Amino acid sequence: MKKIFTLLFCVVAVSFAASADNYANRAEQCINALLGKISPTTLMINNLDANNDGALTIDDVTTIIDEDLQAQQTRRAPAKENEIKDMVNNMLNNVPPTPTIDDVTDAVDKKLKKD
Repeated sequence: MKKIFTLLFCVVAVSFAASADNYANRAEQCINALLGKISPTTLMINNLDANNDGALTIDDVTTIIDEDLQAQQTRRAPAKENEIKDMVNNMLNNVPPTPTIDDVTDAVDKKLKKD
């Protein structure tokens, strides 16, 4: 029973590692196919054709790398949804800052000096 759980754990760990390296592997495979180092099968060409134009070109490598960079950026800095909504609403509504007692005192002093 322990062997089965260990084997299952290893399979899951390897699949996570493979998915993490998926973009780098796809980019490398695409470059190797373009340089003629490997002869891709029809299924591999369909997988590597990132822009779905039916041909394997340098544009596909660029698209794969762009997707990888976007995925990395998303994983690095997840945005806090409430903070962004508050900032956008404040900008759209042009909400002025909340006045403090010091602001009121300064305004009264200025008014008194003018009179």
